Amino acid sequence: MLVYSPEEEEVFFDQIDQVYTLTESQNLEEAEQLLLEINESIPHPKENCSVGGILLDSIFSFYEQTGQVEKALPHFLKETEYLQEKMKTETVKSSGHFITTGSIYYALGDLDKARVYFKIAHSLGKNSIFHDFNADFLHMAVTSDVEFEEFKQNFVPADNSQQEELTDEQQDLMEEYCDQGNLEMDAENFDKAAEWFQKALDVLPAPKEDWEAAGWVSASCGDAYFNAGKYKEALEHLLVAHDIYVSEEEVNPFVLLRLGETYFELEDHKNATANLLAAYEMEGADLFEDDQKYLKYLKTQQKL
Repeated sequence: MLVYSPEEEEVFFDQIDQVYTLTESQNLEEAEQLLLEINESIPHPKENCSVGGILLDSIFSFYEQTGQVEKALPHFLKETEYLQEKMKTETVKSSGHFITTGSIYYALGDLDKARVYFKIAHSLGKNSIFHDFNADFLHMAVTSDVEFEEFKQNFVPADNSQQEELTDEQQDLMEEYCDQGNLEMDAENFDKAAEWFQKALDVLPAPKEDWEAAGWVSASCGDAYFNAGKYKEALEHLLVAHDIYVSEEEVNPFVLLRLGETYFELEDHKNATANLLAAYEMEGADLFEDDQKYLKYLKTQQKL
């Protein structure tokens, strides 16, 4: 097993982040070239490398996003062929690549081949592994041959134009970047922390505000900028976080606190008072324990 060191992992994730950035800016040829260079640097089979699975998911995500999902197929066939051979003598727990391979065939309209891979995935992980995927996938894996033929005759592809959940690769990147951001926060390297949280936000597909994760990651980014003394940048992210929480009918007292504190530092006392008071009414004086300055200010403006 090839295990990347923390330094090697950071280089790897930085490269994957570059692929995302290039893709978002529509530099697709450059993004694809970099992605394939990363792929060449990791030996086959990818399962034998600690970041191999994330790389394969990145490849699928890129080609799915650019409408060229068929170009991801050779990468997954190579990996699943290895895994099927390994299954003859060893236990294999990696069911995800079989589902992805099946989903590619599904997208291409080859349901017979898709079913083969869904059935393999089901044999490894049963129903539970299909929880976050298109319901057709599990149905194709467990249905009888007769029912499958009927399914094919009546098949209408699902509309996947709106992504409802992050891919495994996107989720892994989000967690990696946020973990790094939290480590930098603990070390009081606030500028660096803000950079990591911004990277996590960049992983989210547009419109970013539609994703639940955008709320807490924006709040984390705003918190990092606030602690770094960059109040205008903090305000921008905290307002995004607040709007997301309000749209979900869920007010976050910490975001209100940081908004109030940020407005205070920007000398917008009207908004500072409104947000600090709202935070105080939700959580009381305990919320202000890290810095009594803002509570003392609020007491000059309101009778608490």
